[in-house]
Amino acid sequence: MANIWGRTFIVILCAAFFTGCASAPVKEADTPKPKPLLVGITPNYPPIIFKQNKEIKGVEADLAIRLARDLGRPCQFVEVDWDELIPALMEGKFDIIMSGMTINEARKVRINFTEPYLKVGLMTLMRAEDVSKYNSLSSIKESGATVGVVKGTTAEVYVRNQFSKTATIRLLLSAGDAVYPLENRRIDLFVNDSPSVIWLASQNEGKLRAFLTPFNEDYLGWGIRRDDQDLFLQANAILGSWKADGTLKEVITRWLPYWKDSN
Repeated sequence: MANIWGRTFIVILCAAFFTGCASAPVKEADTPKPKPLLVGITPNYPPIIFKQNKEIKGVEADLAIRLARDLGRPCQFVEVDWDELIPALMEGKFDIIMSGMTINEARKVRINFTEPYLKVGLMTLMRAEDVSKYNSLSSIKESGATVGVVKGTTAEVYVRNQFSKTATIRLLLSAGDAVYPLENRRIDLFVNDSPSVIWLASQNEGKLRAFLTPFNEDYLGWGIRRDDQDLFLQANAILGSWKADGTLKEVITRWLPYWKDSN
């Protein structure tokens, strides 16, 4: 009798053990969340990248969100002053610059640029009443006028090197800062990339005009650290696919309806 009860007790213990094992919840391995794509911007360049009601908008904002999505990562904007974009990128504070940055040789010394996504050129904004006075590129460059430029941009370099030595240069913090001094005769002309000049002329069509012949031909691209070859190759591949399937054209023409050619 003792042996029967002993065997029965062992069977009950084993059943309880296996039942307990079967009912215990099985934890799945936690899936690591993808790191956000940190996008460095200076949102003072409408319609390329700007703020409206505290929301980041523009060509670059739309492209950044799409790029992050295609990479399988959330998008996070990091705002810094224009002069700090390249140093902050090199320090690893963000992954990529998408802020309407012109590709040039001086900048390429420090960072890589993707293939260009938009062709632009430097244009001039002026008071509507001065259209007959500044009616050619030569009359603008040789006028000896007071010219506003955004500090640290290719426009500043161009005006310093190509305009008359009698011109007075006024440094501004953003393109939007040109409207008040133009209207109040603190400056006579404003030189900047064509998208912002045309945008400002449209916003202030009663008082300001854009001279639509560009001084030069520039290209915008995205800046990436030299040691981040994976992102560099991925961004170029995605950009190439957008050019092929019409995505790039769709985004750009939403903000720049007059746009015809991106490269």
